[in-house]
Amino acid sequence: MKRVLLTTAPKEALVEMNGIGGNWYDRTDTYMAWTCANDLADRLSVTCPPTGLNFLKANVPDVEVLEYPTWAEYEKALGSEQWDMVGISFYTWSVPVAIQMAKLAREYGVKEVWGGNYGAITPGIQPHFDRLIKGPGEYVLHQYVYGRPLEHVTHPPMMGESSFRGVSSKVGYLYSKRGCNIGCTFCSTPVFNPKEDAIFMEDMEYALDTYKENSVAHVIIYDESFFLKNDIAERVVDGLAKRGLGWICLTRADLLRGRISELTDRCMDGAIIGIESYRDKNIADVQKRDDVYNVRATVRELIKNGRRALGTFMVGFQDDSIEDMEYDITQLADEGLFACQLTLLTPFHGTKLWKQMEHLVNEPDLSKFDLYNLVWKHPKMSPSEARDLMAWAQRKVNDPGVVAQKIKQDMKEKLRREMAAKRGQLPIGSRPSRLGGGMAAGAFAAPER
Repeated sequence: MKRVLLTTAPKEALVEMNGIGGNWYDRTDTYMAWTCANDLADRLSVTCPPTGLNFLKANVPDVEVLEYPTWAEYEKALGSEQWDMVGISFYTWSVPVAIQMAKLAREYGVKEVWGGNYGAITPGIQPHFDRLIKGPGEYVLHQYVYGRPLEHVTHPPMMGESSFRGVSSKVGYLYSKRGCNIGCTFCSTPVFNPKEDAIFMEDMEYALDTYKENSVAHVIIYDESFFLKNDIAERVVDGLAKRGLGWICLTRADLLRGRISELTDRCMDGAIIGIESYRDKNIADVQKRDDVYNVRATVRELIKNGRRALGTFMVGFQDDSIEDMEYDITQLADEGLFACQLTLLTPFHGTKLWKQMEHLVNEPDLSKFDLYNLVWKHPKMSPSEARDLMAWAQRKVNDPGVVAQKIKQDMKEKLRREMAAKRGQLPIGSRPSRLGGGMAAGAFAAPER
């Protein structure tokens, strides 16, 4: 049996000291990045474990895993025994750090160094690694460690903590499938994992039971587009509702529209919608399978039903002036979203967008490919103007007052439901239409887009 150490980038590389607005944020905390332009007391927070490494550990239990170690902890682990292989999980922005980690592993005599996660599709890094893994790595790692095939993938329980202004609760993470091949030009997933790998419902039961036992406020469904060509999604929703578990999913507007009242009765707490732009030309340019009218109608349907409407929105399309972007962001702020991830249009290596824009890319530093730095020559906006615009947009769209009001409403509704259940007026776990869900903010950690 091979001795394997798996690790993420070290903590020192995960804290960005000069985020949007000049404030720091932790890259492992999704909402910290979304709202870092706000004062620290007004930021949403949700911690997330390295889900890919959690899957690997659950399916290849004899590997050792370091989750967000310090550099010192990583070096100590390298020297603790003779490893056959060290696997490093990284994104494009952490490629320089991953190369340093690979070099250090070789200095300690590690026989093989593997690279995985979205950073593994970055061109030119092959000389630094013995093997680069695209997509889920459970099957290839199981074969390497045990010398036999993995029969099927088991879903591990994965939990984080969500908090805002002192109100906190546990959240769970779930996948019904991994991978996507829809083909939005900006998304790295069709490059990293174009095959949709479904997970059997039976292999999620233990994770769902664990979330129930730990009274998580939300289960955050990480599929690229939940409900898309996947009958398992309906079974997952039934499994969540049976346990009274509220859930938030990442999905496309057209897959939800007209269903939100029904899904609310099945414990839906909200959804993350890829809004991306308020201009149909921009949507068409990136081959997003939706239109502005449908997206906005779906967001409003979520809010009408008392659900949490979350979104992702890209700033900096080529034909947009700063004035255009300011106008669109003002409209976005008026929607009343619970929260929104605002990012700069970023061409990641290997995507269709990269092929279209490679001639405009003028940033050689891969650490800047983090969605919050302008890495290409925009005809109407400089990198510093882009950062200033993003800081203003974050504060404009992510209003802490809206978040506080929604969480207060949810807490009251949770108490109301618990009291009704004790009186026998409402089955425990059920939730009537258009009423609030769990205690604190749910979130998601998006792949590179």
